[in-house]
Amino acid sequence: MKLDKPSQAALLRLSEVDLEIGHIKQEITKAIESKDLVDLRTKQSELAGELIAARTVVENLQSSQARADDDLHLVEERIAKDKDRLAHTSSPKDAQGLQSELESLQRRKSELEDAELELLAELENAQAVLAEVSARKEQNSKDLDSLQSQIQLTIDDLKTRGRKLTADREILVAKVSEEVLTKYSSLASRQVAVGQIENRSCTACRMGLTASVIDSIQDLVEDELAICPECQAFIVR
Repeated sequence: MKLDKPSQAALLRLSEVDLEIGHIKQEITKAIESKDLVDLRTKQSELAGELIAARTVVENLQSSQARADDDLHLVEERIAKDKDRLAHTSSPKDAQGLQSELESLQRRKSELEDAELELLAELENAQAVLAEVSARKEQNSKDLDSLQSQIQLTIDDLKTRGRKLTADREILVAKVSEEVLTKYSSLASRQVAVGQIENRSCTACRMGLTASVIDSIQDLVEDELAICPECQAFIVR
């Protein structure tokens, strides 16, 4: 397969550019699929669930505390009314009944006050848990935003390099014949398509070449493309 020396140099550079573009694509995928990013997103989702659960506990306790407070107010109102009735009754029987009811209401009030104190303690603990989860979620959100920004900067830089290489590639492609490009594309889809001989080895496959093979390659006319007998890659001299 014929190709003049300048075009051979372009072919070699085309292979290098394609390898760089492939590497950039891998780096972009790696950045998008960053384990740290996945972990932070997973943690954010978990913390969102924790936050909902903690908030629900607080809201339920607040509702219970409000009901207990209402019950206590009702009992206190009944106590006040019974005391007023007791103060204005002249009937010993009514007074005895009111006194008994007051004693019962006082016990009920004491029970409600104790229950409300317990609820307030539980509510205080639940609010502390809610505040702690909220703080962790906020910090995780900041870490996530920071990492996403860093990754986006990396991706933007990679894309800029990729666009430049793509532009360079178009120039290089124009310097290579259609026949060689067809064979090159077929090779490049599965391996390194172009190499050179360095330290008696093919740089495309890193396999050592015999002295007779190297001599036969060197003896080819200048515009003849050599082929590596090990990997079939083009050898540019």
